[in-house]
Amino acid sequence: MTVVNDLSNLALTDLDPSDYAVPTVAPIRTAGNLHPVFCIHPLVGLIDCYSTLAAHVDDARPIYGIQVPASGARAESFAALAAQYADDIVRIQTDGPVHLLGHQFGGVLAHAIAVELQSRGITVGTLTLLDSDPVRALTEGADLLATMGEEIDRSHAEELLAVASHNDELIKRHLPGIYFGDIVAVSSTGTDSGSAWHPFVCGTVAKYLVPDATAFELVGPLVESYLS
Repeated sequence: MTVVNDLSNLALTDLDPSDYAVPTVAPIRTAGNLHPVFCIHPLVGLIDCYSTLAAHVDDARPIYGIQVPASGARAESFAALAAQYADDIVRIQTDGPVHLLGHQFGGVLAHAIAVELQSRGITVGTLTLLDSDPVRALTEGADLLATMGEEIDRSHAEELLAVASHNDELIKRHLPGIYFGDIVAVSSTGTDSGSAWHPFVCGTVAKYLVPDATAFELVGPLVESYLS
């Protein structure tokens, strides 16, 4: 069995297919010898929103996206989904602190993954949450089709909407656990999602307000400043 201890210049093709959960982990940047950042998908299940992060994070740090697989059974609960993704992450990173980042739904899920990892005795390094509110159901439905691109075919759009609908139902039934550590909560102007995290964090909530929490030319250097 392949054991991935050195992430330097790692490519997904370097791993034996029997050792790697291909469907959920997608490379954004694989080169580098620092501990990677795992970016958790938003409601729709895709990781396109993180594509520009690499330009603003140290070149020596790999970046992976955690996405909804194209096929397979859907998780029956938010906790089950977090556990599934935790399994996939530890198959890629076998030692050192795990860095997690998520936008909106992805932030709530990143927090749940962090809680799951800690329950297994795995250290979480940084937990960065972008426009993520843990106490309300996060819906992106109004702008969902706009985020899919102008040329997406109708059948694909329906599939993505089904994923979003399923994820929305999961989060409505989710009560966050307690994360032991500090988090970085970035909110877009006009919101204050960071304040809602205090009951679910045993540590410091570092809150930042920016014009747009998805603009990585602004947020990327902030993320980088917390990574170690």
